[in-house]
Amino acid sequence: MASVVFAYADNAGTMHHAPIDAAVADIATILGRIGADSGIAAGIARKIIEKRAELEAVFAELDQMIVHANALGLGEAA
Repeated sequence: MASVVFAYADNAGTMHHAPIDAAVADIATILGRIGADSGIAAGIARKIIEKRAELEAVFAELDQMIVHANALGLGEAA
C-alpha cells in the first residue's frame, strides 16, 4: 500500500530524508568530480556545511577587503 512520506529534493530532483543530505548533494554537484573517486565531492560538501559559520565569516571578510581595495583603486586582485 502506498503511503505519504516527507522528503527533501535536491536541485536534480533526487529525494533525501534529511535537508542536509539534499544540500550535500547540491554542493557536491557544484563541486563536480574531485579526484579519482567521485565520493570525495560529497565529503567536501558535508565539511563545507559543517564549517558553514566559519566559511561565511571568511567570505564576509573577503567581501569587505574587496570593497576596501576597490575604494582605494586597487581592484579585486589586490
